[in-house]
Amino acid sequence: MNAHGDLSILWDGDLLIVKTFGPFNEIGLKIHISKIRESILSKDLKSWRKMEIWDEETLGSPDVVSTGEAVAKWYKDNGCYASAIIVCNSLQEQIADNITSNNTKSFRNQEAAMNWLNRQNT
Repeated sequence: MNAHGDLSILWDGDLLIVKTFGPFNEIGLKIHISKIRESILSKDLKSWRKMEIWDEETLGSPDVVSTGEAVAKWYKDNGCYASAIIVCNSLQEQIADNITSNNTKSFRNQEAAMNWLNRQNT
């Protein structure tokens, strides 16, 4: 099986910005999660924030959603104190809200997400 889905990673101070592109399968998600984890661990920050920006095609199977739940816990356990997910539609919003943990919110626009992230404290 081929990997599906792509993403880009960018750091702005203590803010990790992840942009996702296309639908993900389990293999694609695992490959990209590994890259994100390496980036987080290499920054060696005690606390940090995350903004995910999903394109209109970002979705995943139930297995992908299940993996996303475990990843959200790993983020929190490794210093992520606030996470904003910017979605394009109601289905994505429902998925994001189901896989998230404490201090994670979904938004429809980047400005609102950034305003919320800037008000969060460690």
